[in-house]
Amino acid sequence: MSLESLAGELFMVGIDGTELTDEAARVLEQVKPGFIILFSRNIESPEQLYQLIKELRKVVKKPVVFSIDQEGGIVTRLRNGFTVSCGAMALAATKDENNAYLAGKILALEMKSLGITWNLAPVLDINDNPNNPGIGVRSFGDTPQKVIKFAKAFYKGLSEESVAACGKHFPGKGSVEVDAHLDMPVLQKSLEELKRWELIPFVELMKEGLESIMPSHIHLPQLQPDRLPATVSKEILTDLLRKTLNYHGIAVADDLLMGGITKAMSVEDAVINSFKSGMDVLSLCHEPQAQISAKKALLEQIKKNPELEKRLSESLGRIKNFKEKFYLKTLPDEISFDFSDHEKIMDKIAEQSITLVSDEDKMIPLELSVNDCVITVKTSRLVQVQETQMGIPWVAKELSEKFGCELLVVDKDSKLAKKGKKCVFFTENAHLSAWQSRLLEQARSNFRQLLVVAMRNPYDCFLVNSSSICSYSYEMVSQRALFKVLLGEIKPLGELPVEVFK
Repeated sequence: MSLESLAGELFMVGIDGTELTDEAARVLEQVKPGFIILFSRNIESPEQLYQLIKELRKVVKKPVVFSIDQEGGIVTRLRNGFTVSCGAMALAATKDENNAYLAGKILALEMKSLGITWNLAPVLDINDNPNNPGIGVRSFGDTPQKVIKFAKAFYKGLSEESVAACGKHFPGKGSVEVDAHLDMPVLQKSLEELKRWELIPFVELMKEGLESIMPSHIHLPQLQPDRLPATVSKEILTDLLRKTLNYHGIAVADDLLMGGITKAMSVEDAVINSFKSGMDVLSLCHEPQAQISAKKALLEQIKKNPELEKRLSESLGRIKNFKEKFYLKTLPDEISFDFSDHEKIMDKIAEQSITLVSDEDKMIPLELSVNDCVITVKTSRLVQVQETQMGIPWVAKELSEKFGCELLVVDKDSKLAKKGKKCVFFTENAHLSAWQSRLLEQARSNFRQLLVVAMRNPYDCFLVNSSSICSYSYEMVSQRALFKVLLGEIKPLGELPVEVFK
């Protein structure tokens, strides 16, 4: 390979659209990436995605590995026509790590059947801060032990189908209160504190053979002399990850076009500094012109600096080992796109996750009259990485229709005038939303019996004294399970994977 092609091996790029466009072809021909990351914007159906991957492989003209964020729950890329898993916290709520194993295995089977062999999961962050806007239900729990138990099982499921895993977000950002997609979080912890908490899941998964780790755009003042994200920090990428933890797998950057890094430097500087500091795979998930200019800038630096040629050799060695294991030389000629058996398994798992936190208002199973009320917010994109459709939850509409009672859709400008006997209130992270909390308080005052349904993080269940239940997700697999529990068709078997102190 030429130096230009070798430098391209370092890049993981995303493209726009569900078909190969001239612009996408131009990017791929100029960047010559070693990896392509897929998003919901690229996917209409299994059949369409299979054809797109075949076309992309032809254009790149060299071995390329396809990756995707298929965590389950709110971070699910393969949705229409695929099996959707409930997310990490929901899996942990089932109390059975075999469910995490099955979820990982099923996701891997469907990914690999289309030519995707790198799942950018599991999340190894410990969500010990209820105010964390970017992790929450993406985490398996609020202690290292909970995260390790279910992450290991999920990883085993991926590994058995020869799909690579990725532990994220190194060195751990479950304690912060800023979403790195928007700005740079700061974690005020020493190395010894990290070793006693955040790093434990990463170390344990490394022992299992974890193939890749994703450092994130988080700043650690006690380890870094400069106010820069970990993704461009030699102290984190080389000193901590390679030397202290002795990690030999791939380090893959969280998207270098996120606000957590672009507010600090240009994309060209981000790519160069990240590579210099020890990153192996440089992720640029969108913006075609930025992808091309970043590759050009890095190539020029490598040509000028002999030290960077040595760095290139190190990363290429790791990438070569990775591709020897996870590059598919040929795609299957015929594929069955019937995943109905997988869906049945995932439905059963979701049904075990629904958690009744309290029923002090005696609301389960639901018996509503036409004078009662169902209140809901519209689901949104509170975490930037999610691509879930926004709108009125299906389960709220179904309840309203079944019992013939009023459905109120509320927002930040709403006031709650209605009063009565019973109310079911669907929330989405009300513990982080002043207006949702205000409306919950009004509902508590206006109705004699209240059921709070937390459709996202379970912390909403503790905002008012009421009956409360959580689903950890508003993916349909979780909404169907929730509906059955609310009607009393199945029992709520889940258990909170996080402790909440009121």
